Amino acid sequence: MEKRLHFSCEAALLTALFALLALSLLAAPASPGSIRIAGQLYITEGHLDDAVLVVELEGEHCLAAELDAHGRFTMDLPMNSRLRLHFIQPGHLPKEVLVDTRNALNTPKAVRENRKVMFVVVLESEEQRPGLKYDGPVGAIRFVNGTGTMKVVHDLRVVVDEAAREEPIGTTPLMD
Repeated sequence: MEKRLHFSCEAALLTALFALLALSLLAAPASPGSIRIAGQLYITEGHLDDAVLVVELEGEHCLAAELDAHGRFTMDLPMNSRLRLHFIQPGHLPKEVLVDTRNALNTPKAVRENRKVMFVVVLESEEQRPGLKYDGPVGAIRFVNGTGTMKVVHDLRVVVDEAAREEPIGTTPLMD
């Protein structure tokens, strides 16, 4: 004896409606009063198993941020705030990116263009730049007052990392 499931037209329509609702929630834009930041972290060597993204708000609070197994991230940042994104992976030079969300939604055009901001960060192995570190944040994303136009600045200057040059504690040879 073969069992068959019989769906009514209403049940099929209801199932399709719930599926569309679930898809719309996944693809929903950032909430009003926020900007969605999305991007991907790459490293020059190894795997992203220990990679960390820390989001510092106004130098006082940390916001939740997650990297998936492929280094992708998405988060909603509050409007009218200044944030510092720290990208960290052991064995690689850490990078910081500043984001200033003030003025991002000043005009209807800015709302359309800035609702979602995307970028990529690449961390270099410490072996590629031994004894060096970045001289501050490597990038800044801000929005021009009046138009809301996004402006991006890069600064990849490196300096000698004095902390890395110091002799580690406990490396003095023992006396016989």
